Amino acid sequence: MEEALVRGLQAGDERAFDEIFAIYQKQAVRTAALITGDASLAEDVAQETFVQCLLHIRELRKPSCFRPWFYRILTRCAWKAVKEKLPAVDWDNIPELEAAADTYPSEKASTYEKLYRALDGLGRKQRTTVILYYFNDLSIKEIAEATGTLESTVKTRLFAARRRLKQVLEAEE
Repeated sequence: MEEALVRGLQAGDERAFDEIFAIYQKQAVRTAALITGDASLAEDVAQETFVQCLLHIRELRKPSCFRPWFYRILTRCAWKAVKEKLPAVDWDNIPELEAAADTYPSEKASTYEKLYRALDGLGRKQRTTVILYYFNDLSIKEIAEATGTLESTVKTRLFAARRRLKQVLEAEE
């Protein structure tokens, strides 16, 4: 179904854009917030991502590859927005995470909060890889396409990020 929407978008169908926007908007804002560390900047990054998608959709040769292509644009827009300066994420101002914390018992919410804060210790590329893999369920192959790297690089970043997160979480306990 998504492939048909992308083909429609490439043909200039505004309804197709509206549907794609509805599918990806929340994920785009959340992902941008996690990468940039700024919820208000995330809205701008997501908006810029959709504008870039609309402007360049005809360049996408394989409509079946829209998802990694979209996340590649989103990642680059987010990286550009923070210009190599990776701030600490203000986890309290990301609405989806606030809602998730409200649904879990306080002990579990505390664990999630520690995990989110541990993400701050990762570099830009490792953090982005973790976010795309765990928060957006992209495969190794899709992340490689989205970040313009080799699959082995994605695996290495995930391995190193997991190791770093484990060290940080163990040090807190």
